[in-house]
Amino acid sequence: MLSKTFLLISYGAPEVKEEVIPFLHNLLANNTNSTVLSNRITVAAEKYYKMARQTGRLSPLNRECHNLIAGILRETKQNNIELNVYWGNLFWHPLLEDTVAEMARDGIQQAICCTTSIFDSGTSNKRYTNALEVARQKVGVIAPVFENLSFLFEHPLFIEAQTDCLLEALAWIVPHDGQYLEKTNSILVLFSAHSIPKSDSACSNYVGQLRQTCQSIIEKCYTPSIAWELVFQSRSGTIEYWLEPDIKERIREIAATKQYQSIIVVPIGFFCENMETINDLDLEIGEICNEFNLKFIRARTIGTLPKTCKMIVQEIMKRK
Repeated sequence: MLSKTFLLISYGAPEVKEEVIPFLHNLLANNTNSTVLSNRITVAAEKYYKMARQTGRLSPLNRECHNLIAGILRETKQNNIELNVYWGNLFWHPLLEDTVAEMARDGIQQAICCTTSIFDSGTSNKRYTNALEVARQKVGVIAPVFENLSFLFEHPLFIEAQTDCLLEALAWIVPHDGQYLEKTNSILVLFSAHSIPKSDSACSNYVGQLRQTCQSIIEKCYTPSIAWELVFQSRSGTIEYWLEPDIKERIREIAATKQYQSIIVVPIGFFCENMETINDLDLEIGEICNEFNLKFIRARTIGTLPKTCKMIVQEIMKRK
């Protein structure tokens, strides 16, 4: 039986209220101004608490990672592959540096890794890369060597999984009858990705990769006439310096024109469900669409789908 080692690297997220503030301290620790740090933590914490009040839980990201790992292991078992799987986070337990140390203690010398950030967003990718290198340096010479699975957005199964999610969302709006084309003309698909500073975007092909993927999904859906746009969400600064259009502002513009009756939001830039898909899309965008009487459907993320797990296993098997 073939044996390989895989490391899943994610952001990390609090699961209970008591973890929110410590998690945010880890996340925002690079703010040297104590007043700014305190204010940002207060604002961010309130978003977590509000989401918990409305949904009954905090971020689903850790649960998604557990389910993704379980799906990967099911796929490897079906293909008679023995896979050692580890999981480490940047900002909450299990922390990446602890996981790399555990791998070293287990005698792992080489491993394949994958992050839950799929597109080349510059700073985000460097954050993962730097964190992994810092973890290796702390472990020392016995630290494993890692090969990263990159450019998964180009994988046919990535496109297929995203297409399945969009078709599933369309099915909630478009009836299977002769009015199909008439109905689709009233629908706008908004592919949403995390906004990043324009300076970071200029140093990567983030927007180009996103647009390429969106176009591939639309073509795969066999609905070339359906209207779609790429929008951005969850920015941390003023719009002048961050990628736009902002999804909230764009939906308000759409509502004013009354051109579309239904909005489908596809979280193209998010691999797994997390704080920003649940709070920033389901809750906040849902409220805006309700205010303007727009039908709102949010496609799910692909992070735990069987095709996603199959894609990752296929890429693992390509590596030595």
